[in-house]
Amino acid sequence: MPVLIVLLFYIHDLVKIKRYYSQTEFVGQQMANILQNIAKKRAAEGTTLNKDDICRAASLAFLSMYPGTTQYSSTAGKWWHEFRHAPGVFCYYVKGSTGGKAKCLWGKMFRSGNTQKPLWNNIHDAANSSINSGSKVTYSASDVAPSSIYPTLKVEEGKSKIILESFLNWDSGCKDPNGNNVKTAREAFGFRFLKPNGTSSYYFNSIVIFTPNDGFPETAP
Repeated sequence: MPVLIVLLFYIHDLVKIKRYYSQTEFVGQQMANILQNIAKKRAAEGTTLNKDDICRAASLAFLSMYPGTTQYSSTAGKWWHEFRHAPGVFCYYVKGSTGGKAKCLWGKMFRSGNTQKPLWNNIHDAANSSINSGSKVTYSASDVAPSSIYPTLKVEEGKSKIILESFLNWDSGCKDPNGNNVKTAREAFGFRFLKPNGTSSYYFNSIVIFTPNDGFPETAP
């Protein structure tokens, strides 16, 4: 009987892990579609995407995982979340150069704020190694093989690619809305047996790569 219970918990956790990855991948795909549409509109206006466009696209895309205001901290200045974790996104602009090389023109990490400031106002430079350490993408401002940035990345000379990386954010400082500490990632994500793998507080990272429409800026928004 104990073995059967452990087996059921193990299966439960495996299914849940797969679901989390499916959800963050779906978020990335939805965000890519939203940004492509906004970029097309901005280009028609003679402008380019700005950081608020990216923040709002992330907020909208993550509603499939965080309904209402659950993606935001319940208290200003606190890391208190109803689901005990929060959403985040990396956005990289990569351009192909000579010799089959490529480099990152810019990269930003965006995270949700709080209910008093619902816009995703936590924005960091992905060129910062401490910020980028939990990303699956390796930021490089100099020319390198595209696969050095991300294993499946391919980009032609003079062409551009956008890499969106959606993830769930949790660390030991996170608390529930009552201020109770969430001690482990297993507790935060509701696992029974398995400990979810994460790097530098980022979990269930999913990657979406696409060719940007006109309207994506080549300098960081």
